[in-house]
Amino acid sequence: MLQIIHFVSLTYLLIASDVVQCKPDYLFNEDAGGWLKLHVIPATWEEAFLRCHYEGAVLASPVSKELAKAIYTLISPLDSEDRIFLGTHDLYSKGHFTSVEGVPLSDLETGEGSIRPGFPNGDCLTMSVRGSANMYTSSCQDPLPFVCYRKLDNQTLNECGTFDNEYQHQRYTGSCYKVHKKVQTWTRAYGICASEGGHLVILNDAEEARVVMDMFPGQPVGETWDRFHVGLRAWTEDRVWTTINGERFEDVFNKWNDDQPNNLGNNQDRATFVREGALDDVDADFKAMFVCEKSPTSLQYEDVPNQVQENLLDHIPAWNNLNQN
Repeated sequence: MLQIIHFVSLTYLLIASDVVQCKPDYLFNEDAGGWLKLHVIPATWEEAFLRCHYEGAVLASPVSKELAKAIYTLISPLDSEDRIFLGTHDLYSKGHFTSVEGVPLSDLETGEGSIRPGFPNGDCLTMSVRGSANMYTSSCQDPLPFVCYRKLDNQTLNECGTFDNEYQHQRYTGSCYKVHKKVQTWTRAYGICASEGGHLVILNDAEEARVVMDMFPGQPVGETWDRFHVGLRAWTEDRVWTTINGERFEDVFNKWNDDQPNNLGNNQDRATFVREGALDDVDADFKAMFVCEKSPTSLQYEDVPNQVQENLLDHIPAWNNLNQN
């Protein structure tokens, strides 16, 4: 019954909004028992790890034959000389390589015998695109492509089109929102929202501003807890403000706080939304809470038929054992 309600609510949201449903980034692989996404834009190992984490996945390692095959297939379009980062490292203890899920190197599909020295004292493992079973020690700082993986479990997509239940749908605006109370710079907040399948909140009008005002914690705790980063930025010395989606400042909520914007220090080109219900400009290094906004029709993960999910969870013992590790 709940699955029927979930389907109907998502269908209604799709029809009610004049938005085309985006193709999911994560495609389901039945043999691998989960979703995979290839990131072709290179990143350092730590950046790759965090990108996967914020997307609700992990930096992939060949923890099974099926997953190893799925990774090889996914990366095959890359240049044959390329390598990708794996989620396997010895950053916790030199020489003790484990995957980010805690699987030791000896239990990975390629095994210890397949490691090749690629970088002296390299702490992160990479895999060749050429389909070799070998893994290579590499510098964690040299940017490389990577693959994120999310294994199938009993969770289902919520009405916001995500597994993240901190996203809450607001019927007044039609969008979903998530409050991040851990303060970040504007740039970092932008990246986190993008990784979660959303964007920094854009206050389209006074009604949406009132909705977001209600998201502030009950009691203010210092400067950074009195404001949210929002999706507004100033460009060039003329300080032309636009939203991160390119809308003109005049066409969205544009009420500034008293004596703002003042461009203090000549470098305040980002915007925040203060508790009092107005905007204030800040610099790129200023840290604050932030709100991510997401369309319920924007799906990161490909939908999985119920029968496939039930078969994987109930009738593949080996796969279930892997998920219990």
